[in-house]
Amino acid sequence: MNNIKILDCTLRDGGHVNGSNFGSNVIQEIAYGLTKANIDYVEMGFLNNGQFTKDQTSCNNVDEMSENIPDDKRHTKFTAMIRPDWYDITQLSEMKKKVDIIRFAFYYRDFELMKKYAKIISDRGYGFICNPVNIMGYTNDRLKELVDRVNEVKPEQLTIVDTYGALTYDDLNRIYDIIESNLDKDIRIGLHLHENQSLSFGLVHEFFRIRNSSRGTVLDASLLGMGRMPGNLCMEILASYMNSRFDGNYDMVEIYRLIGEYIEPLKAKYGWGYNPAYFLTGQENMHRSYAEFLINKEMNVYEIAKLLVKVPKVARDEFHKDVIEKIYNESIVNNR
Repeated sequence: MNNIKILDCTLRDGGHVNGSNFGSNVIQEIAYGLTKANIDYVEMGFLNNGQFTKDQTSCNNVDEMSENIPDDKRHTKFTAMIRPDWYDITQLSEMKKKVDIIRFAFYYRDFELMKKYAKIISDRGYGFICNPVNIMGYTNDRLKELVDRVNEVKPEQLTIVDTYGALTYDDLNRIYDIIESNLDKDIRIGLHLHENQSLSFGLVHEFFRIRNSSRGTVLDASLLGMGRMPGNLCMEILASYMNSRFDGNYDMVEIYRLIGEYIEPLKAKYGWGYNPAYFLTGQENMHRSYAEFLINKEMNVYEIAKLLVKVPKVARDEFHKDVIEKIYNESIVNNR
C-alpha cells in the first residue's frame, strides 16, 4: 500500500462542470474533508491567466489558491494543474508549503515549453508531474520518444491520461508496457480515467493486474465521479477497493459525507454521467466537445453518430468548431 496513492481531482476536473464556481466555503470544506479522509493528494484547481474570485478553483496564482487550503494538511499533499500554453509562469511565486506539486497537462508539441516551465517550478521549490494530453493518440514510437524525453526532465510522475475516454484493456496493456519498459525506475506511473465507455473501474483492475508492484503508483479519482461530462473514476469506489485489497486507510464515512453534503446537490443540478454521445467520441478517440456541440443543437444520438464519423481524423485530437459547424450546416441543408 505504501507505494499506491490516490489523487482527488474533484475541485479541478469537477470545475469543468460548474465553471469552477464551488464557493469558497465548499472548496474549504471539501479540501479539509479530503485530508480527514486520508486522501494522499488533493488537486485544488487550475492555474490560469485571468481574474478569479475566492469562490472559484481556477486561480491566477498559488497565493489565491492557498487561501482555501487548510493550515493543517495532515499527510495530504496539494497540487495544481497548469496548461503551459495557457499560463504565464512569471505569476508563480515561491513555494510556501500550501501547494506542493504542479501537474502539467500538455500536448507533445508543447514539450519544450513544459520542460522550460518545469525548471522554473523546480527552482521555486515545487515538485512536478507530467500529464501528457491524450496519450491514446501517441504511436508506439512517439510514446517511446516521449518517455525518453520525460526521463531527461525527471518529474515525480508520468501519468497515463485517457483524455477522451478511449482507453481499452488492450490499449492500457500496450501503453503501460512501453512506459514501464523505458521509464526511469524512480518515476511513478499515474492513471487518469474518464467514463465515456463505462470502463474506468475495470481499467483499474487491469492496471493492478499488469503493474510492476515495485514502482510507485498514483490513481486519480473524484467524488461521485464529478468531472467534465461524462465524468471520472469515482473516488468512493476506488477508495473502498483500496481499503479492501491493499489495506488502505481511507475514511469512507468522511468521503460519503462530502458526497452527500456537497457533491450530490451539484449532480442534481448539472447531471454528469454516462451519455451515448460521449461514448461515440470515446470510441473514436475524439475530443468530447464535438459531441457537446451536437448535443447543444438538440440532436439525438443517431443523428450525432452520423455526423461524428465525418470529422476528419486529423481534426479529432483537438476541437475545431469550424469543422463541426460545417458538417452540421451541411446536414441541415441536405435534410431540407
